[in-house]
Amino acid sequence: MSVNYNHDQIRAALALTNPAISAYFDLQTGNVVYVNETDTSPENEQLRNVVMESYGERYRYISGGNPAADAAAVAAWLEGEGL
Repeated sequence: MSVNYNHDQIRAALALTNPAISAYFDLQTGNVVYVNETDTSPENEQLRNVVMESYGERYRYISGGNPAADAAAVAAWLEGEGL
């Protein structure tokens, strides 16, 4: 089964500049999942636990901080992750 990667979501995650939000790419869905590191709600804790339990196998971290992220930045990130 082939998954289509959501390049727009990856670009937005690369451009993310809020240090309280962590972005993870879900290899099963092709979408980006956001974890608010300051949110201690049960729902957010559950999401964080799911991501951390499958980190590397299913989820890949997307480091943000590039407000000028473009299609080339997305391609470079995908290549760097071996995707």
